[in-house]
Amino acid sequence: VRARFAAAGLVHVLSISGFHMGLIAFWLLLVLRLSGMPPRHAEIVAAVAVTAYAGWLGWPPPATRAAALFVVVMLSRRRQRSVRPDALLGASAVIVMMIDPESVLDLGAWFSFTAMAGVLWASAWYRRIGSSRTIEGVVASVGATLATAPVSALTIGRVAAIGPVVNLVGLPIAAVAV
Repeated sequence: VRARFAAAGLVHVLSISGFHMGLIAFWLLLVLRLSGMPPRHAEIVAAVAVTAYAGWLGWPPPATRAAALFVVVMLSRRRQRSVRPDALLGASAVIVMMIDPESVLDLGAWFSFTAMAGVLWASAWYRRIGSSRTIEGVVASVGATLATAPVSALTIGRVAAIGPVVNLVGLPIAAVAV
């Protein structure tokens, strides 16, 4: 199954990734806000819940990165600070390495951070030249694929060029499944 997912460019869907943690945080925030909880309290509850979930999972680097990123973004918003996305990614890397110094050897961590960096760089590039959110999603997917290609080639032995196209269909299906 892993080889088939890798060939399709969807191997990341098999793990509790930053994407899954983001979905959990989003839905939890939505439910809390719809129940009437003030935004500040909802964000704190969601941050604690996402962090506790990452801990319950055993602090896998991709989930820890996403939880750390969520907490840092929430704290930055509370302090009314505008922080560059690459600085947020760097801060989450430091937090992951503080929790698990051996995470620098973890393949999931390499995929998680390189994919997120590719998404950030490609999205920032596209926002300078375009404004379509749909096209930005495609560009971000291509950015993640290009950024993770060297890691995938060296560790799995293949790069799925069709990954960006398959992700456009696969990620929404994975979101519903999660």
